Amino acid sequence: MNHEVNTRTNTVRRQSGFTLIELLLAMTFISVLLLTIALTIVQIANIYNRGIILKEMNQTSRSLSDELDDAMRGSSTFSIDPAAQRYVSNEWGGRMCLAQYSYIWNYGTALDSVSSNRNLYLDGAASGNGVFNAAGDLQRYDISFVKAPDAGGSYCIADSEGVYPSVSPAGAVELLRSGDHSLAIHSMSIVSSSTSEDALSSQRLYKVAFTLGTNRLTAMTSDQSACKPPSEDGSDLNYCAVQQFTLVIRVVSGVN
Repeated sequence: MNHEVNTRTNTVRRQSGFTLIELLLAMTFISVLLLTIALTIVQIANIYNRGIILKEMNQTSRSLSDELDDAMRGSSTFSIDPAAQRYVSNEWGGRMCLAQYSYIWNYGTALDSVSSNRNLYLDGAASGNGVFNAAGDLQRYDISFVKAPDAGGSYCIADSEGVYPSVSPAGAVELLRSGDHSLAIHSMSIVSSSTSEDALSSQRLYKVAFTLGTNRLTAMTSDQSACKPPSEDGSDLNYCAVQQFTLVIRVVSGVN
């Protein structure tokens, strides 16, 4: 009788524990659960990061559009006629000289290159990412899109060799370095036509079109007009963002 009770007790004890297979299944389930949680967190972080980039780019584009709209509307001297020496456009950037300020910009490809063919600050060496002093300390970034005091419009007047003046950093304000992400102008054009001019009011319509985006060129198409699709090497849709913006501005000018 006692032997039978002991046998039943041992059987109950053996049945109350976990087998090795049960432990392995439990560990596998927990591992899959933790991996799923980690991947979800990474995905949420990527979506959040892209949202922040798009928000910053849209805010910057609105600020830049408002700045150009106010400046051009308030100018009585602006013209895209080369003889007026108020607008310069070249392969690495451009310049626009208005009544009190001039706007000077470099395209992303110029900022990414070590070439000196770009708009520079006074005494600014072509470094690829900034202007350094003799000790090698970063003094200021290269010009992305700067607003500089220039009452006479001298920044749009080239010398006898066709070289435009370098920009003084005194009072200059960079319009594209307000956030954590490096934004750049990748293309910009200002066009008009004689049919858009009103002779009675001396007003003319100008179309300003620019492409704004992050400045990681390896993640962009060769013309910097869009981000590479996921199937191409270098694609990074979590960071890359490019948008094109267009505005039409009515300007009063007597030199058009």
